Amino acid sequence: MKYIKPISLLLLFVLLFSACTGGKTAEPAPSGETEPAQTAAVTDAQTSAAPTDEPTTSALIDRTAEDVYLNHPELTPVNYASPALLPASADAGQEYIDSITFVCDSPFYWLKLYGLLTGGTDTTQVWTGPEGTMTLAYLRDFKILDPFDKVERTIPDTAALHKPPMVLITIGINGVSFMDEEYFKTEYRHLIDVIHEASPETTILVQSILPIAPTYKNWGKITNATITAANRWIMEVAEEYGLHYLDSFSVLVGDDGNIKPELVMKDGLHANKDGLTLVLKYIRTHAYLKEN
Repeated sequence: MKYIKPISLLLLFVLLFSACTGGKTAEPAPSGETEPAQTAAVTDAQTSAAPTDEPTTSALIDRTAEDVYLNHPELTPVNYASPALLPASADAGQEYIDSITFVCDSPFYWLKLYGLLTGGTDTTQVWTGPEGTMTLAYLRDFKILDPFDKVERTIPDTAALHKPPMVLITIGINGVSFMDEEYFKTEYRHLIDVIHEASPETTILVQSILPIAPTYKNWGKITNATITAANRWIMEVAEEYGLHYLDSFSVLVGDDGNIKPELVMKDGLHANKDGLTLVLKYIRTHAYLKEN
């Protein structure tokens, strides 16, 4: 029991006397409890100076595809309680997109081919292999085509040379057919490590693999069940590193658990121009803002 000073006993007597004579006093909080404002944790998307009536981070979590996961138990659901999951934000605009370098395999290489980024088809924001793709399992000595001078360099060498302000890793579709969880996570961690070591000031974000359609020629080896399992692995690696995760899969998935037909190319694998445009909008409106 805490020690109570004599003056505190006197004050307690006055309060009790006031209560007995009809005077009204504020009741103290029950023992062991504190005011809500004192116990509310400040999250990554809040500051201590934020008004108490502002929406919390949990209220801003985008649950767009929650019903899809509930209706398709074969899919691994998004962990909406994860501290890595980026919540909705104000639209950060084109300037925010311009600050991002996409370290990607073929689905996001189409950002360049469609001319959806500043610089159009000559953009320097898309980093991938000379043939427009790469595989997570083979990146340790892999050389991408540096978009600035068309010289082939490893990813860490390219990062060290250009020091991008922000990197969004969007890779993994080519590995989910044969990589188990530990293999996948080990290579994903290695990719994060080498980028950070080469350019320590670069902000690293990670992103889900996008959904595909059953018309994809390799459907069966790769399905949206295997993709969502890998997306959970990516999120868990993000949690380990204290990084942030973008749930872009949910932007394109339809009620049937596959990519919406109007958002995918005929190959069933790659999101089309409309699909990638929606993903860019999602990235802008789920922005990583350092001031938050």
